[in-house]
Amino acid sequence: MKIEFDDGYYFGRGAFETIKVVDGKPLFLEKHLRRLKKSLEFFGIERDIDEEKIYEHIKSSEEKNFALKLIVSDKNFIVTSRPDNYREDNKKFKLIVSDVRRNSTSKVVYHKCLSYYENIMEHRWAQDRGYDSALFINEREEVCETSFANIFCVREGEIFTPTLSSGLLKGTMRDFILENYKVKEEVICFKDLESYEEVFISNSLMGIRNVSSINDVKFNKDKETKLIQSYLKEFGF
Repeated sequence: MKIEFDDGYYFGRGAFETIKVVDGKPLFLEKHLRRLKKSLEFFGIERDIDEEKIYEHIKSSEEKNFALKLIVSDKNFIVTSRPDNYREDNKKFKLIVSDVRRNSTSKVVYHKCLSYYENIMEHRWAQDRGYDSALFINEREEVCETSFANIFCVREGEIFTPTLSSGLLKGTMRDFILENYKVKEEVICFKDLESYEEVFISNSLMGIRNVSSINDVKFNKDKETKLIQSYLKEFGF
């Protein structure tokens, strides 16, 4: 693999996508590529996405179920893959609130850019403390997202998810859930988390997973989680 030095390598100017491949088929590829192209426009990167290269990589892989990663910058278009660690894992997640406050005024936070290491650091910080992942809240104490997933809260059968303006990534699985279920996008204040009965998180590899706790707040229900998980099984999750 040849990598050329550019602003992506030096400064993180670029974007990436992680795509679930099931039985040799990339799930929601069109959604991923649409978001990737919007991010490249945001960064001012004029580069075509070589879809043929994506399919060639999938076809040549000995594994038929894996996580595919696209990395794009000015001079690079890289296709790699790694194991999909969510295929056999359906555990409930314990979250801890990160000490890092998400800046809702940042223009970069709304893109899956190459400057992603803060998310990884906070994820590892949470795991070192016995949790599964970290939850970001913003400068106004509004719930944003976890270090790798969007978040949804359920109260009296209604599903809510933080509005994008709180400072979060517009996830492909988040979009899918909004398209297929009645979900209200609104500001969710951290102090109000105790008023919800159920919480789940989503990303394009895991589908969705139930959350059992955030800090000391416990959530005991998983009805909506199971309903959506059952539907997602049709797609290979």
